[in-house]
Amino acid sequence: MTPIIDGAVHHFRSRGLYDGLSLMGDEETGSLWNHITGKSVYGPLQGTSLPVYNLLHTNVKQVLEAYPDIDVAISERPVRGRGGRMAPGSGQTRQLSSGFRATIVEEDTRRPTMEIGLGLWSGSTARYYSMEVLRDAGGAVVDTLAGRTVVVYLESESYTMAALYADASAAKLTDAGLDISGVGMLRDGVLKGTDGSRLEIERPLQLFTRWYGFALTFPGTTIY
Repeated sequence: MTPIIDGAVHHFRSRGLYDGLSLMGDEETGSLWNHITGKSVYGPLQGTSLPVYNLLHTNVKQVLEAYPDIDVAISERPVRGRGGRMAPGSGQTRQLSSGFRATIVEEDTRRPTMEIGLGLWSGSTARYYSMEVLRDAGGAVVDTLAGRTVVVYLESESYTMAALYADASAAKLTDAGLDISGVGMLRDGVLKGTDGSRLEIERPLQLFTRWYGFALTFPGTTIY
């Protein structure tokens, strides 16, 4: 999200937990903010919204394919601690700690608390796609979100899920990449048309996350 309010940069840090999710606060006014929607939920700026954008999971290989001239900096510090790698979609599960759970007033129990999946939203429409359901479907599905066609797929390079807008009737994962019927092939983060030309990718707002967090952020979300 862009931390500019009425032309002035504001400075944010974590202020605690609400509904099992981190809640941000800005130092200038003390207002509290939802870090997913970018909306202020308490304080002098309550009701104000910051512009939000997608932050997608990726790796160096995909970044270099998409942006060949980019500078890459790699930290020597392990991403997920010294206990070893634990990719969100690798099949390993965690339990919600008592401290996080104590901040949840009423949980949405339609799906398992810690289930991993992709949440999409557009305006007042929100939909959740579980990784388990997507795997059972062969790794890719075509759906409609707020009147637009979306392709939701497994991103095998980063062990995550992602979605993009495309006028397609079908999509399937192949050894060559994500084959989007009538559009082209997505491979390593680059979408190429049926004629081999590179196409711009347009994506809905999305978050690769646990079920409980998305459901509490978007009450009444539909489930694919």
